Amino acid sequence: MSKFDLSNPFEGSDLRSLMWKSKGIFKDYLFWRIISVIVVVPFPIITQQVIDKGLSSKDIVLCLQLASVSLTLLSLHIFAMIKAVRLLATNSQALTNSMRGRIFGKLQFMHFGFLDSTQTGRLLSKYAFDTQNVEMAMVPMVSSVIPELFRSALLICALAFLNPWLLLFVSVALPPVIIVRVVFMRRLRLSNECVRRAREKLTGHANEFISAIRLVRGFGQEKPVEANMDSISGNYSERRRIQMELNQTFGWVVFSLFACIEILAIACGSVLVLHDQLTLGTLVALVGSLPVILAPAQLLAQFNLQYMQGQEAYRSIKELVDSGYVEQWKGKRMPENLLAKIELRNVSFKYDRAERYAIRDMSLTIESGKHVAFVGASGSGKSTMVNLILGLYPATSGEICIDGVPQEDLAIRAFRRHCAIVMQDNLLISGSVADNLRFAKPNATKEEVIHAAKVANAWDFIQDMPQGLETKVGERGVALSGGQRQRIAIARAVLRDPVMLILDEATSALDNESEHIVQEALERIAKNRTTITIAHRLSTVRKADLIVVLNQGEVIEMGTYQELAAKSGGAFADLLAMQEH
Repeated sequence: MSKFDLSNPFEGSDLRSLMWKSKGIFKDYLFWRIISVIVVVPFPIITQQVIDKGLSSKDIVLCLQLASVSLTLLSLHIFAMIKAVRLLATNSQALTNSMRGRIFGKLQFMHFGFLDSTQTGRLLSKYAFDTQNVEMAMVPMVSSVIPELFRSALLICALAFLNPWLLLFVSVALPPVIIVRVVFMRRLRLSNECVRRAREKLTGHANEFISAIRLVRGFGQEKPVEANMDSISGNYSERRRIQMELNQTFGWVVFSLFACIEILAIACGSVLVLHDQLTLGTLVALVGSLPVILAPAQLLAQFNLQYMQGQEAYRSIKELVDSGYVEQWKGKRMPENLLAKIELRNVSFKYDRAERYAIRDMSLTIESGKHVAFVGASGSGKSTMVNLILGLYPATSGEICIDGVPQEDLAIRAFRRHCAIVMQDNLLISGSVADNLRFAKPNATKEEVIHAAKVANAWDFIQDMPQGLETKVGERGVALSGGQRQRIAIARAVLRDPVMLILDEATSALDNESEHIVQEALERIAKNRTTITIAHRLSTVRKADLIVVLNQGEVIEMGTYQELAAKSGGAFADLLAMQEH
């Protein structure tokens, strides 16, 4: 038996292929579960022997012997079940964890065009809910349906041993169940797809509105947003109602079929007993075995909704993990001594589904160790430039070189590990101040963390916190002020000690006092390293070695602050005049 590859649980075409592929991690569970099944198969034969031989001949010794055998088998069954249950819990969670790991790993390399156009809530739904639905579909199949199928087959053999005519009752029972299942499956499959899409829409909008709760309240849009969410939630509830109605109807029809089959078996069996064609013990064994023989079909009816949801969830996840919409960087070259000299040669770029180019035929060289600032109106292409340099988007045409190495030949992810970015709205992870700083360098010592905080002008306020470096910052850093978040982000960049530093409007959202403190820290860490600044406030780029003025994706001016400010009628001078007034 081949070992199950936990790194890629979605190689198969559907949920059944995943179940077959995962037999490697469930083999120990199935071993003990099948043992538990085998030891209880003799019970109908024991029952038949007690009635036909023990009771009819009043043989107390035989009855006690058979009871002793039954207790022994029951003890073995309990022992095997305890072992199996423990293994099932461990193995099923290992599989679910591997599925989530595969999804998250895929997201790390998805093209930003895909991420920009996909609601976060939809991705969260796949990561959290779809994986859970796959687990909830697989566990009953592995833990109940498969063992019960094996048990059912053994019982059929046991009944055939008692009386071959008993197979007639079994053969009559199966065709109606199969027909009913085929009739319901297509409708259930379509219903589950509708439910999954409605759930993704619900979680996507819920995540969006909860994240924007300040905006909603600030504009007094509580009632329209609530009405919108009620409509989306109502649509999801309606899809769920149809799904549940179909599943309950399927279960009720199957139950009714089984009840009819059992009644028929008792009636026909009684007639055979009265005509001495069947012993009473054999009839009791048949009636007692029929529920067990039909159990797999009953379980399929019971778990049908879960299985169909799991099948749809698997298909949904597979769409993501099989998507070819990923970063295509395959280069492996890395300069031995990275200096971060950036060259853009006739670079143009257009976003997916955009009508115009965000960057047009741009040629520019950023020398190693120099500070270059990009300025311009909103939508001029400043942030796009940084995204292209980092390889977050591939250029539509032209070439970008890092230390003379074309971007397509560069080990782009290794290059990014030598970069650091400080943004306007810096994301902090839930955890302590130290956790956020060490995000840039997980193995940093406490001394290195403190030094980085001091360089970023953050150490004073960190010391004043209740638990210092171990103080929790809250989700997205809500426990801190904007200036404090910025300084922690700068300290994080200092700790990385990057070859290239990117400052994306790092002070535009701060008050004057906070801006002065943050700007001082930024200038300190920008020395002697390639620094790219995206600036809205032109006062923050006075000390840049080169300022590049962009307009609709094109370079319209370049020079130092003093040169551009002195250029009467120039684009930079006009921007400066607007800000000063």
